[in-house]
Amino acid sequence: MSGSLDLDEVDRAILRSLRENARISLQEISRRSGVSDATIQFRLRRLKANGVIERFTIAANPAATGYAVTAIILVQTDGDRHDRTVSELVKVPQITEVYGILGEYDLFLKVWCRSLDELKVIINDNIRSLQGIEDLHEIIVMERAKEEMPPV
Repeated sequence: MSGSLDLDEVDRAILRSLRENARISLQEISRRSGVSDATIQFRLRRLKANGVIERFTIAANPAATGYAVTAIILVQTDGDRHDRTVSELVKVPQITEVYGILGEYDLFLKVWCRSLDELKVIINDNIRSLQGIEDLHEIIVMERAKEEMPPV
């Protein structure tokens, strides 16, 4: 983010509306929030310019797009090769989230696959084979009870 931006209730209303439907019109946001179209347009430009809004996107149903298997993988890395390992992991398309974490493990990965066989290939060919990987702990997700972006 370019700089810190104090968000007021109008900014948060815009963000909530866009999070619900990224294709919502400025007029509909204006109607919902009771603020003029011009103000909504100005605020939207400011939110984008300050890095509050990173991108507009969709949320596809993973099962409907063929990605029925989700795994969480905890990774221990060699400290000297950590940064290089991270830069290689973020290139794997099935790995959608990579977080540096504190504790016994160094990284938290979220992986989406079409099958357990595909997951096995990703683990062995794209993760375990990297220099700098010391240990893995794989967790298969059985149910997606809640998955959202952070609140606004």
